[in-house]
This record gives sequence, structure tokens and C-alpha cells, in this order.
Amino acid sequence: MRNFESVRGLWQSDVWKIFAYVAATLVLAAILAPPLYQLGKGLAEVFADKEGNGVIKYVAAAADRAEFPRFFDRAVMLSALILLFPLTSWLRLGRPPGSYRDTPWSLRLPEYVVISGAGQPLRRNSQGWLHLGVGIGIASGLLLLSGWVLVQAGCFMWRDAAVSTRGVVNEMVQEIDLSATLVKALPGAMLVSLLEEVLFRGVLLGIFLRAMRAVPAIVSLSFLFAFVHFLEPPAAARLLDPESWSAGFALLGQIFLRFADPLSMLSRFSNLAAVGIVLAYARYRTASLWLPAGLHLGWVLGMKVFKSATWAVAGLPEAAQWVVGGSLLEGLLPLSMVIITGLLVHGMTRPREVANDSRS
Repeated sequence: MRNFESVRGLWQSDVWKIFAYVAATLVLAAILAPPLYQLGKGLAEVFADKEGNGVIKYVAAAADRAEFPRFFDRAVMLSALILLFPLTSWLRLGRPPGSYRDTPWSLRLPEYVVISGAGQPLRRNSQGWLHLGVGIGIASGLLLLSGWVLVQAGCFMWRDAAVSTRGVVNEMVQEIDLSATLVKALPGAMLVSLLEEVLFRGVLLGIFLRAMRAVPAIVSLSFLFAFVHFLEPPAAARLLDPESWSAGFALLGQIFLRFADPLSMLSRFSNLAAVGIVLAYARYRTASLWLPAGLHLGWVLGMKVFKSATWAVAGLPEAAQWVVGGSLLEGLLPLSMVIITGLLVHGMTRPREVANDSRS
């Protein structure tokens, strides 16, 4: 009887439902990717070179350029959207009827429905804009500082420089236009940061905090955050028959092989997990999304700016690959900057209990 109750409790756990949702999304994406690939390539073959609707021509041209991994990415997004409604219904199973806003993971709860120990609802932040700006400044500043150090060390070179600091010749000299990069990158960075913070730190962290204490909730969600962002096809991913019904599962297998690579796990997965921990901790300490949204936006902008201004230098010693990778999201040096960012977040915010007491 006790085992049955344990299984039943696990099945009804919101945290378990989130992990099951992620697994189901990946399986459905693997099923949908091949027909999406065939549809896209067929559309490109019919409409790419013909006059007609501008939107159709744009989609056809994009499909013509895209390889199978891009279609898999779109299949993941479509699958997540398709399964979102069943997930929402599943999360409400076994609960009395009521408004969605009367739940601990609502984006904003009135004071009279806040229940001590039942999660951490988001609250109005009187310093929201300040937290947003400080978050952008801290995250982008420290990230770009680490990038400057790596350029001076010869791991990267400026795109408009003739040689790197170690004397490696730049065979693709390009002009650097940071203003154009910012104009192009800002809308997408703002959208990604807002959506991911609402989903991961606004909704999911509320669910995790309802099910467990703060530390395991933050760590568990951060590993889920890293896992989802780590699920991108490797650059060398190749499929013999992308139209085969099993092509999506074959690509999924290549993606999961990255988890067996110690270098990838240490240099990239650990950074993603650390980023998730800092963002979740910022949300927990402030009970709002302003600071994590600012940090997230700062990191995304910093990476895009640095990528647009530099080239990675090839031929680094194997030992150096543990310190720095092909971007500012890989290596121990960027990881150290994320840790410093977390320490600054701890120093500039007050514990949740202090913030609550100050309102009474």
C-alpha cells in the first residue's frame, strides 16, 4: 500500500510532470522532424524560383537553405506548443476548481492568497527598472571582460585585426560594426530573455519551489535549464537519409552522445547549469523577474556582440580547450565570470525573509 501511494504521489507531482513533458516533447519532435523536412524541401522546390506571395517565398527560401537539424529545432518548438495544453490540464489534476491566478506559480498573486511554505509567488518590485539595468550591466560587463582577456591571450582575435596577439594571421579580415550588431540583436535578445524568464524562473521555478526546498528546487530547475539548452545538434551532425522516419531519432541519438563527452559536459553544460543557478537565485532573492531578466539579456547581448567582433583562433593546445572553447559560453574562464556574477547578485539583494518583513 505504501509503495502504491509513493507511485501515486510521484505521478501527481508537478516536478515529475515537467520532466515527463520535456521527454514527450523530444519524442514527438523526433517523429515530426522528417515530415517537416520533406514538407519544407517540397515547398522550396515548388516556390523558391517562382513569383508569388512574399511570405511563402521567404519561407521557401529559408527551407531551401536549412539542413535537417534546423527542421528538428522547429519540430521541438512545435511539439512543445502542441503538448502545452495537455500539460496545463495535467498540472490541474487532483486540485479543486479555481482561478489559475490562485496558484503559487502565478505571475502575480494578491497578498491575501499567499500561503506560507507553498512556493514563492512573484511580487511587485519597486526597484524593478534598477534591477533590470544593473543586471544587464553586470552580466554583459563581466562577460565582455572575460572576452577581452581571451583576445589578449590569443584565444580569439578581432575581426578587423591582421593578426592575433599570438601572431596567427587573420585570413578573413572584416570591419566591426557594433551599432549594427546591437540593432539587429536587441529585439531577439529581449524576446528570448523575456520568454525564458517567464517560463523557467516565473512558472517552473514556482512549481519546483512548491514541491521542494529552495536549494534543491533551484539546482533541479537549473539542471533542467542546462539540459534543454544543451540539446542542440552538434556541428558535425550528419544523417544519411534525412527523409527516413527514423531520422529524428538518429539525430536525437547524436545529440545525447554529447553527454558522454567530458569536455562538452565540463566546458559547456556546467556553464549552462551555473547560468541557470544564478538566474534562479536572483529570482528567489528578489521574488521578481526584473533582475534575472536583466542578467539574461546582458549575457545574450554580450555573447552576440563578442561573436560579431571576433574570430576564434584555431590550433589551441588541447589543455587550453578546458579553459576556453569556441564561444564565451564554454570553458572555465567564462564559468568563473558567471560565479562572480552570482556573488554580486548575493551581495546586492536581500534574503526573502528580510524583504517580506519590511512590508509588514
